[in-house]
Amino acid sequence: MGTITIIGTGWLEGQLTFAGAQALKSGAKVLLHTNRCGCAAWLEQQGVPFDSLDALYDACEDFDDHAKAAAEAVIEAAEAGDVAYGVADVRDRSVPILVERAGERVRVIAGPPSEGALLACVSGETRAVEASDWEDFHLTPREHCLIRELDSRELACEVKLKLMAVYPEETEIFLMNGGEAPARLPLYELDRADRYDHMTCALVPAQREVTALERYDFEHLNEIMRILCAPGGCPWDRAQTHESLRTCLLEEAYEVMDAIDEGDPDHLYDELGDILLQVALNAELARRHGEFDISDVTTAICEKMISRHTHVFGKDRAASADAVLDLWSKNKMAERGQSTYTEVLRSVTRTLPSLLRAAKVLKRCAEAGLGDADAAEPAARCREGLEALPGAGDAEAWLGTRLLEMAGIARLLKVDPEIALNGAVNRLIEKFSEIEGEMAENGRKFGDLDSETLRKYWDLVKLC
Repeated sequence: MGTITIIGTGWLEGQLTFAGAQALKSGAKVLLHTNRCGCAAWLEQQGVPFDSLDALYDACEDFDDHAKAAAEAVIEAAEAGDVAYGVADVRDRSVPILVERAGERVRVIAGPPSEGALLACVSGETRAVEASDWEDFHLTPREHCLIRELDSRELACEVKLKLMAVYPEETEIFLMNGGEAPARLPLYELDRADRYDHMTCALVPAQREVTALERYDFEHLNEIMRILCAPGGCPWDRAQTHESLRTCLLEEAYEVMDAIDEGDPDHLYDELGDILLQVALNAELARRHGEFDISDVTTAICEKMISRHTHVFGKDRAASADAVLDLWSKNKMAERGQSTYTEVLRSVTRTLPSLLRAAKVLKRCAEAGLGDADAAEPAARCREGLEALPGAGDAEAWLGTRLLEMAGIARLLKVDPEIALNGAVNRLIEKFSEIEGEMAENGRKFGDLDSETLRKYWDLVKLC
């Protein structure tokens, strides 16, 4: 088995390095990724025999298949002896496949990058991508973007639309064909050049001035918040605290709910932006006080999503939405170190509106096996009564009317319904805790009990 020397030849004849030329004339079998390059003409002048892999383009369905086929062809040739494999750029897709599969038998001689003189047009971090990967571009206007191998007008059009979703359409870009001098043109004219081929490259300079952009991402929001909260920024933003923003966050959440009820997508994304602002502002205030920053926020929620979705990221199985909710509750208990259902009940946020809090607490009781059977019978009677009423509305409307009546009773009794319901929920939790403690002393758990016994325990719990 021979060695494989990968040589970056560049597109033009004069770009071949001295080390590359020596490797090509070393007597090894020479394979070119394509003979549509200056290296092919140089090899002919030097009388060095070579083969190319151009035939693979027609035999493969896409560029990934072509890269695999090219790597296999080189490895197969190396079985008979040393191989010098010429590629225009060592970032060719076939190269990492060869490095992975052939390991220590591979040597790489880097040549000039295919974008050549374009690199001199800007300074700083540049993201380099292949035009054929346009659907998977992950772009940010804070970075220069260099696109290689724009080999057709149709591909240039697709790339242009992808770029214009991030960079302003008037952005001045650079376009280069082979060894020609880079041309300047606005981004929206990327697909209007005279010709395109495998040597065509484009460079889009970074756009870092936030007031000049047409589209913004999450990092732009964080950047704007840093500007507003910095000395010389906005006096109002700088004066805020987590406590002062509590009401703002609540109000924005209710406005999101209104937008959802309206069914207006434009209104919804606008209101969701206001929620995101609250997150970014709280995170920036925390960063300035050395508490945490936005990466702690995103890390926390990503870790939570991974740990709670063990049916996706782990070995658990959940075939239905209900199964997912059960698994979520189980993972949540494990994550929080909760060993009793009482701890689960007490973890329900106390600042929720009392009716929502009551519903969540009762749901947690049902997960322990308590309450659902007790609620089923009166719910059935309600449905029967609802059906008997001429012209009655749906169950939601009927229940809303009953709750409104209860609010009227609270007014006549001069009782705050929020305080009354929260008090009932607190008493339920304490009674639940008392009963669960007695069961633990006797070595019993809710999951071990039959339905009749669970019903008796629930009768005790609800006497609150």
